[in-house]
Amino acid sequence: MEAIRSLIDKVAILKDNAKIVGFSVNGKEFRCSPDLLIIDARIEDLTGFKIGSIPKDFAIVPVGKDSDIFDGMIYSAGGNEPFSAVASIYFEVERMYWYHDFSMEKYFGAMKQALEARKESEYDVEFDDVESNDFFVRFDYMIFLEQDLTADKAVRHFANVVKEIDGDTERILQREDISQETLKDEERFTLEVLLPLFRRMNFLDVHYNHGQREFGKDITFSEIDKFGQRRNYGVQVKAGDISGRARSDLNGVIDQANEAFPHEYIDTSSRERRFISDLIIAISGHFTDKAKEKILEEVRVRNVHFFDIDKIEELLVRYGGKRIKRTTQRRR
Repeated sequence: MEAIRSLIDKVAILKDNAKIVGFSVNGKEFRCSPDLLIIDARIEDLTGFKIGSIPKDFAIVPVGKDSDIFDGMIYSAGGNEPFSAVASIYFEVERMYWYHDFSMEKYFGAMKQALEARKESEYDVEFDDVESNDFFVRFDYMIFLEQDLTADKAVRHFANVVKEIDGDTERILQREDISQETLKDEERFTLEVLLPLFRRMNFLDVHYNHGQREFGKDITFSEIDKFGQRRNYGVQVKAGDISGRARSDLNGVIDQANEAFPHEYIDTSSRERRFISDLIIAISGHFTDKAKEKILEEVRVRNVHFFDIDKIEELLVRYGGKRIKRTTQRRR
């Protein structure tokens, strides 16, 4: 076995009897079948190095039971592109095993619409190809990553984009049915409902920041107002109702709201540091009047807006023709 140093620092191409069998990065080895250059890797092994350090022509396939797994391969851009990596996402389904309420053609047509909606906002996805015959349909698209994140964070970013596209596809198809399961799950509510909504409202730089030191801002986006000034928004997302009775939950909302304004965030498109001027507290349930009053009393900055399920439904209808199917009644 011999290891040939590449031009990338701390990266080596691994060969066995002149056959390429993988690479190592910072001493960690990733192996593949000779000359195939496709490596199955678990999320927990993709730590300690940048996604852009993966040698050109190698592909990483995330494997395992983690929720960040998706059908696709990840490539490094190789330093010659304005992005660090690209994920090639693919769906290949045999027609005889398709059990969705809608036909394959309608489903993938809706997915293409979801891709176009995100592309108009973020410019980081691209429809690639669709192949169809009497036996199967294969639909491919690409996700581009500008930041050179660590490989595990890059995989999770790609996974979040896939979840957003999948969720928006269902919303386009179902129109009136956003499930109770989605409304009860903060991450799904954010990825499947709120992010596509804000993109369709033509806000700029819509980004999901959850788990990345967001300081009370799960989502950030901007707009250029009528005076030509940039206005930056943060969104704090919660699943369910917020009432004055659950004091610990209310304190958490207030603390995060007070954190949101003084802590800057990095706009991942421009790489500029920004502060928000407005905070939206968006929930999949309802606020009680008492909860609103308490939040406004204790949040030091007044530019706080309350988006409950009724307000969100109003916006969904206005910008996407969709309604939320729900059984709960508003509580005061």
